[in-house]
Amino acid sequence: MARSPSGAALVTLRTGTLDDVPALVALGHAVVPPTYGPIDAAYARRMLDEWWVPARFEASLAVNAHLVAEVGAEVVAMASFGRLSRSHRDFPHVTGDREVMWKLYVHPDHQGIGIGSRLLSEVEAMVEGDQLWLEVVDGNEQAFAFYRAHGFAEVERVTDREWPDDVWLRKPLAKGL
Repeated sequence: MARSPSGAALVTLRTGTLDDVPALVALGHAVVPPTYGPIDAAYARRMLDEWWVPARFEASLAVNAHLVAEVGAEVVAMASFGRLSRSHRDFPHVTGDREVMWKLYVHPDHQGIGIGSRLLSEVEAMVEGDQLWLEVVDGNEQAFAFYRAHGFAEVERVTDREWPDDVWLRKPLAKGL
């Protein structure tokens, strides 16, 4: 495994491809249960069954940008983003279009060393507009803390009563300065 002069494992960021689908599905199985299981175990199962399956990644790769972080040849993190108008979900409460980061997940064994911050910075640089949106599941305090520390603020909350609330966060981006 390649290491930096300090001895830390080198993390490489690159564009995600269809060849990454099995690794992305495996990443979901590593991150979803410990992240969402304590909030709502049925919701965590639903996420794995609906959003962390090969068909969903194949469809998403066709319309969204995906970045993966690798240590050696292992995918240890990923981010995906794109326009809300190209989403596979319906958002009846939203008017207009927005650029949304759909996923940013780091394998539990690789958290706390800056991989998530690097992915977020790269996503922000690639976004065309002057703001970036994302959803956080109510109760995911680790994600809230991370995004707030990176300049995101809560804008709206969507409740459907069956599942935990979706909380939309937004960050203004300093483009062209």
